[in-house]
Parts: sequence; structure tokens; C-alpha cells
Amino acid sequence: MSYPSLSGVVTPNLIESIGTGKYAASYVNWSRTMQLLRDNASGWLPFSVPASDGGVVHRAPVGGYLLIGFRNADGSETPPVPQAIMDNRNNAIPFDAITARDITDTHRRGICLAAALTFGLAYELWAKVDVENPYKRTDVSKEDVLEQLGNLKSPKAVRDLYKTLPAPLKDALTEVFKSRVNQLEHANKE
Repeated sequence: MSYPSLSGVVTPNLIESIGTGKYAASYVNWSRTMQLLRDNASGWLPFSVPASDGGVVHRAPVGGYLLIGFRNADGSETPPVPQAIMDNRNNAIPFDAITARDITDTHRRGICLAAALTFGLAYELWAKVDVENPYKRTDVSKEDVLEQLGNLKSPKAVRDLYKTLPAPLKDALTEVFKSRVNQLEHANKE
């Protein structure tokens, strides 16, 4: 069976960040992931494989997991992918302590994982590969960038501009961008 190939569909403007330091992660919001699936893999919808007790949570030696796959309108299915039910530090939640919220959060994460594994959707984030910006300009000058940078009013806007720069400008201006982010973060605290 051949599945749609969705590698390269995600663009930098769809990527969000959470956490800091070793807990920092880039991701695409689950609702955007579903919209990208609807737009680029018509007819494919997620499904959960029922557990032997009739629920959706499968028992593991410690905790539980969901099995999530995709089903096409024509009846074909992808192999299901396991997604562990974890807390915010990626530790298994004991089976008897799993809540409805844990299940819904895991289902959303699992859809994203299964979409990356099956269709390649946002695989770049899991593989830590830079996502190419189709709007990236290669003819922009250092002076143009510095002028734009001076007009930006939020750290997010500075980071978004940085993502669009060609590699040589990124290399030349990394410290300038870091400084501007620090300046704006400090100004926002006052």
C-alpha cells in the first residue's frame, strides 16, 4: 500500500516552541496537523485501536498506551502506531492513575507521531532537520535585515525573521539577533 508523502509540507510559520534548555521542543500544533492532513491527504482520518477491555487504553508493564492509525474513506488502513501515555516529563503514568485528560492529550500527540511515521508529515521536527521556508529570500542584504530587525517589537518576530535568513546571513548575524531578543525580553518585563 502506498500512502501520501507529506514531507516538506510544514513551513516555519507553522512551528511553535515550548520549554527551555534540554526540555525545549519544536512542534506543530495538533489541530494544524489535522488541517494539513485534510488539505494534503484527503480521505485519511485517525482512528484508535480498541484495547481488549473495550476501552482505548492498552495496558503496558508500567502505564498504558494508545494504538493510533489512519483509515482512508476507501476502507484502507495504515498500521497502528503505539503512543505511550506520559506526564509532562515523558514518564509513564501508572495505569490506574491515567485520567481522561491524559488520554485526550496522548491521542493528539499520537496523531502527530503517527502522521510523521506514516506520511512523513513534520518528520523534519522529529529528525531535527531544518524546515525549509518557501518564502526565504536569498538576495537580501545585511543592511536590509538590520533595518527590519530594528523595527521588530517582539522576540517571536525576531526569531521568525531569523528563520528566513540564508545561512551566510544567519552566521554573520546570530549574535545581533540574540542581543535583540534579549533586549525585547528585558523591555517586556518592565
